[in-house]
Amino acid sequence: MKFLYALLACALLMPAAISNAHPIRGVIYGDADGKKEPLSDAVVKWINTTIGTATDEKGNFEIPDDGITDFRLIAMYSGYKTDTIEAKDMDFVEIVMKPSASTEVIKVEDRQSSTYFEPVTAKTEAITAQELVKDACCDLSGCFGRNSSVEVAVTDILTDSKELKILGLEGVYTQILTDNMPLLTGLNVKYGVSSIPGTLIDKITVSKGSNSVIQGYESISGIMNVLIRDYDNSDRILANAFINSMLEKQVNLNLTSYTGKKWSTIGSFHSAQKSNRIDDNGDGFLDNPLTTRYVLYNKWKFENKKQGTDMSISGRYWNEERIGGQDNFNIESDEGSNIIYGQTAKINSGEASARYSAKLGDEKSMKLYASGSYYDQNSFYGFTSYDAVQGFANLTGFYEFKIADMNFLKAGASYRYQNIEEVIAFEDTTNKTYNGVYDKLESIPGIFAENSLNFLDSKATLNTGLRYDYHNKYGSVVTPRALVRYQPDDAIVLRASIGTGFRTANVFSENSNILASSRNVIFLEELDPERILNFGGDVLIYFNAGDVGGNLNLDYYHTTFFNKIIPDYDTDPSVVYFSNLDGSAHSNVFQAEANLNMFRNFDLKLAYKFIDSEYDLNGVTYEQPFISKDRVFVTFSYAPQSNSFSINGGLQWYGRQRLPSTAGNPEQYTRPEESDPYTMINAQINKNFKYFELYAGVENLLDFTQPDPIIAPEDPFGPYFDTSYIWGPTKGREFYFGFRFLFD
Repeated sequence: MKFLYALLACALLMPAAISNAHPIRGVIYGDADGKKEPLSDAVVKWINTTIGTATDEKGNFEIPDDGITDFRLIAMYSGYKTDTIEAKDMDFVEIVMKPSASTEVIKVEDRQSSTYFEPVTAKTEAITAQELVKDACCDLSGCFGRNSSVEVAVTDILTDSKELKILGLEGVYTQILTDNMPLLTGLNVKYGVSSIPGTLIDKITVSKGSNSVIQGYESISGIMNVLIRDYDNSDRILANAFINSMLEKQVNLNLTSYTGKKWSTIGSFHSAQKSNRIDDNGDGFLDNPLTTRYVLYNKWKFENKKQGTDMSISGRYWNEERIGGQDNFNIESDEGSNIIYGQTAKINSGEASARYSAKLGDEKSMKLYASGSYYDQNSFYGFTSYDAVQGFANLTGFYEFKIADMNFLKAGASYRYQNIEEVIAFEDTTNKTYNGVYDKLESIPGIFAENSLNFLDSKATLNTGLRYDYHNKYGSVVTPRALVRYQPDDAIVLRASIGTGFRTANVFSENSNILASSRNVIFLEELDPERILNFGGDVLIYFNAGDVGGNLNLDYYHTTFFNKIIPDYDTDPSVVYFSNLDGSAHSNVFQAEANLNMFRNFDLKLAYKFIDSEYDLNGVTYEQPFISKDRVFVTFSYAPQSNSFSINGGLQWYGRQRLPSTAGNPEQYTRPEESDPYTMINAQINKNFKYFELYAGVENLLDFTQPDPIIAPEDPFGPYFDTSYIWGPTKGREFYFGFRFLFD
């Protein structure tokens, strides 16, 4: 490890060859009935070269001109005429693209798609708002039904909480950002991934493996960045309503406005209302929690293009109540009862964030990010009460400047504060012993530097980063990272990355299904921070064959744990033992994915993922439970050229999963130690009008459900009751219907 730190620290300071090049900046608009609208993710490149980039959410771009002799830029965007611009002796260009009656056929890497791989050093897949409407993306956790890299897993069967997993690792190893800021972290992740409505999301970027040190030391399996809509990328009015066959209802409303003085704003309201009480499998427990949720969001943005500055300020309030448990449970009279089992979660949370960026010259810029949140949860798991409060704040600022041509350095500082208090109490006599107050206070200043070097005629990019943080309890944390991207020609991109990660666990919120079971919790020792090394690489190949184009992507990532918090479910079915890793733990993930576009109207995705995840415990090597070693993924989309309607579908096949042993239970309460393979099929049809969209669909078309998901449901306060054996869907076939009203 010391050699790795030294190697990356040296690479961080590596200079580039000196020339007289400088980047050219610009903005791309689309002409929409005489009104200019910024085009996000438009492709711009130098003619007859592979040097190119994509515009950001505001239509802005920056492209180097090192080695360029023909100073003509080509701009491309699906639905608009390809444009060529002379940019010689120019520092800034503005491009206004005209719509085309029929979109030209261009190479796949230049084709605007609802999902695509971004031309950046880290492997990053972008999921746009156009992709999200192809599924029932009512919230963030529902946005990945058509994505093979992210797995959505239920962590609590009674309240339907979910986690978002990358590289086969548990969701706690996925760093989730909102507008590049860590607002979902710690305790609020459990229910927070369901609190961001899909209608408020402009784009989600998913980066696998090690990433930039700017985002902190917690990036382990990858980063998920949720970019929230603003005035520039949202309809002036967006209204959405949704209802499913369980009669759960959702309503969303977005309103935007421009003040005419460089300020714009977006306001959003989201509400989810209870479903009916449904118990299709007849075990006496609700198949779906009764959820009531209200979310208010407001963002203000200031932009001065002449001065090169922009600023945004946002705030969010989130209130939620979830009720699960036996089908006759009444929260008013039975909460905390030892007779009728119920599980509840009452949440109040507030968030605020601000960011500022400024150009300080042709080759210099600075960015400042500030975010904070307050989270308050009051829950009951039967007669076990769980009250948790979290205060969180994060400050990050950095300065970017040119140290040589094609060589840029970012250097900055950060401060992270997190204060958690969890209180667990038992309202009745029990053999459980883990009641008490659990506090965690983290105060962590840090500094970091990251160097970006382009070489081989801008065909290759090397990012090397190093950060140093000082944890108030665990002392120095050194995090080195390195990423490289090489594109020898238009048809192939190669990437590789390596880096370390560090995190402290929140045992009860990350393993909350234990609170719902009869198991006791025993800590065998003081739990240390988790320390991880991740490395991997991928190959991306583009191809065109007449009316068929697409890409093939192969990637492999390996994760080694130097320490991992191990929950032992196998030794004793009545106890979960927690300890530090004593031995080795690793994860190997291989994924192959093909994306095909045929006749410009039909999209097909085929993917296969293999996961090998193991850990040592008491001298025995175990497979990580509740992870399918094999997964097959197929999606398709069809839309005519007129885009008057679309048909979308997906199939996911899950292979076997290891399950914890229940051999110590009475025979009627034992379960197999391996799950059955199963298949999930979803489908949706959209009908589009000028200002109106109707959509209807079905989830779990085959109506497959895991048999007997709850152990001993007839005796929820007995010694064998357990809700943690969740390896498959527990809700059957579900239909839904909704509409969107969009006015620009």
